[in-house]
Formats: sequence, structure tokens, C-alpha cells
Amino acid sequence: MEGDQQRPYSVLTRNEVKEKMNKQIDDISGVFYVSKNDATVLFMYLRWDTLRVSERLGEDKDKLFSESGLSSVVSDLSDSSWVICNNKTSDGHVNDDGLISTPCCSHKFCTTCWREYLDSLEKNQTVISCPDQNCRASVGPDTIKKLTGKDKDFYESYILRSYIEENKGLMIKQCPAPDCNYVIEFHQANDVEEYGLNVVCLCGHTFCWRCSFESHRPVTCNNVSDWLSTEVEVSVVDRWEERKAAMEGAQDDLQDFEDYIIKNPDSLKEQDVRIVREGLMLLIQCRQVLKWSCVYEYFHTEHETSKKEYLQFLQDIATTTLQSYLKTLLEETETAFYAADALVLCKFRHSLTTATSNVGNFFYHFIKTLQDGIVDVKVKSYDNVAGPYWLCDRCTYGNSWLDMKCKMCCEATTSKLSDLSLKWVSKRSYQH
Repeated sequence: MEGDQQRPYSVLTRNEVKEKMNKQIDDISGVFYVSKNDATVLFMYLRWDTLRVSERLGEDKDKLFSESGLSSVVSDLSDSSWVICNNKTSDGHVNDDGLISTPCCSHKFCTTCWREYLDSLEKNQTVISCPDQNCRASVGPDTIKKLTGKDKDFYESYILRSYIEENKGLMIKQCPAPDCNYVIEFHQANDVEEYGLNVVCLCGHTFCWRCSFESHRPVTCNNVSDWLSTEVEVSVVDRWEERKAAMEGAQDDLQDFEDYIIKNPDSLKEQDVRIVREGLMLLIQCRQVLKWSCVYEYFHTEHETSKKEYLQFLQDIATTTLQSYLKTLLEETETAFYAADALVLCKFRHSLTTATSNVGNFFYHFIKTLQDGIVDVKVKSYDNVAGPYWLCDRCTYGNSWLDMKCKMCCEATTSKLSDLSLKWVSKRSYQH
């Protein structure tokens, strides 16, 4: 749906993100001769800003280590108070065996205390420090590796979350879909403005990079916020719900297909699975666009009758186009399932790929037309008149902008659909 251009972002697995994170740690560790433990703590402290970490290490390494809790904390070891643990025996003593402290301090805790402490941490902490509330010694991988497997997994996830959410040097974000572990990374920061409204994850979820809500083209993030907090007419909500149900039906179709492929892995070749999957994902995106076009209609054409009619005209064409595409998708996919020779499969690939491209281009221009303000329509001179009122198409009575309908005649004159023209629709195969 992005024209025929390649998406300017990558969808990464968590392991791929870990590789990028570890490389960043290894590079700093090798250049400045600091341990990987210390490099990890420094990156978390300075929010994964490689340039800033490099500058601070070059300027005053000792000061940076002191600020980040990597300097040794002097303790009076003659006092047994360095053993701080809640799990004491009946006689009030703690078994010294198995007690763990950070490399920078001597406050020892048992594994149970460490687990309870790690579980209590807030997600937005930049550096984990010693469980003793009066100690600033940092906790790094060298300390965590002495704990249990569960604690190691927790810390690994904690670091990875810090890398994704706090990283100032990368355009990287976790997919907001529930239970999705994919991560999105934009290659260029300036691409977010153009492509950030419709980020497509491999899990099938599409979302807006700016607000992390579901993809809501052609309306803005502010429109979404206003829509969710505004009471609107029942008829508008009904159209929204109807198109929402259609989108959810498309999502169910994609899930059914994925389940079928898992159970019948040899039913289609990998190349053909990808083609069908892309078609089903496109259907979801298009249904989503039609759903949000209802919101566009509500906020942007309420007092511009000609534009409102034109938008409804475009919506009807878009709906018909989708129905035709769905029919093609189902027929071609069924053909591929029972194809006996390579020629039939070749025809299937060409036919479905072409249809998918055509529908994607159609909706690309549909979205662009709305985002540009439906400039193809020449509104009447009083549709956008400046001032405290709007003029009714039927009786030209001046109504307040707070009035949703004309106070004088309670309706508006409609322009003839025959006067409207769909200038940007190309004469391609998606016109049926």
C-alpha cells in the first residue's frame, strides 16, 4: 500500500536485537578496554548513546564510573552488618554460604532476597543498584550470572527492554500488539514522517509509530484522540462498527490461513505462502483504512457537502474493489492448493501478485487523496467561508459552527454524483 516502494524499516526478532545490542557493547569494551559488565552498565546509565559514552570515557573515566556506581564502595568489614538478608535462621543468623554481593560493594544477600529485589524493580530504572537502599553500587551481568536461571532471564529481558525503549541512537520500537516479540527499526529517522503512520509487523499488526495506536490513516493522531473521547451520532458509530467488524473478519481469515499452513506445511510452497499472506495482510490494512475513513468523514467533511458526497463515492468504489480482490484471492489460492503442474502455479503467482499490487496502489491514492484534503472537489464558495457561521446548501441560512444541521430546514442540498469525477483512478485491472 506504499506505492511500489520498499518499506524503509526492518522487522527484527529479539535475537537479532540482542546481536545488535551485544555488538554495541563489544565495540565500546574493545576500544576503551573496559569489561563487558562495565560497558553494559554505562550504556544503561547513558541510555545507549554510544557517542556520549565514548566522550565521557575519554574525558574522565573515573568520574563516570563513580556516577554510574562502578567505583568500589569502602565498607568496614570488621562489622558483621555487611550481611544484609531477610532470610535468617531461628537464632537470628544468616548462613554465609551462597550469599552474593556486587563487585563494587560488600553487601551480601541470599538468592531469595535478590529475586524479591529484582521483581520489585520499576521498568523505567536506567541502572540497577545494590539492594541495600543506602548503597549506589551498580548491578551488572557479572553479579546476575551468580543467580538462578529465572533471575538471569529477568535481567536479560530488562537490559533488552532498556536497549529498545531508551536507545537514543536508533529508531527502534517494540511492536505494541499483545504477546508480539517482534521489534521494528527504521533505517532513516526522516522516513518516520512519511511511513510511520502505517508500520506493518510480521505478526500482522499494523500501528502508528508516533502514538503506538493501531494504524489510523488517513486521519491524524489528534483525530484519533478526539474520536475516542467524543460522543458522536449513532449512525456514524454504526458505520464505524460495521467496518471494524469487516477488518476483524479479515484478521480472522489471516489467522485461519496461518493455522492451516502450520497443520499442512506441504500444501503450498514457501513462495506461494508468502504471496497469499501478503494478500490477506493487505485486506486487513485496506479494511482498516475504510474504518478510519469514517472518522475522516466526521471531522473533515461535516460542513462541506460536496466533499462528503465525493468521499462516500470513493468509499463505495474502494469497498467494491476490495470485494472483487477478495474473490480473486480466494479463487487463485484454491487453484494453487490443487495445482498439478508448474504452469498453473506460475499463472497463480502472476495473477495474485498483480491484483495485490493494483489494490495496494488504489488504496495508496485513496489515502493520499484524503490526506491532501480531497482537492479534486471544488467546494461551493460558502462551504469554507470564514466567519462565525456556515451557510446551508439548501436555504443558505447562516448556522453556527456548533450546529450539526441547518436550523432553518434541517437538511442540506446534495450535489449530483454525476458531477463528481474520480480523476486519480487509473484504468487498471482493479476496475471491474
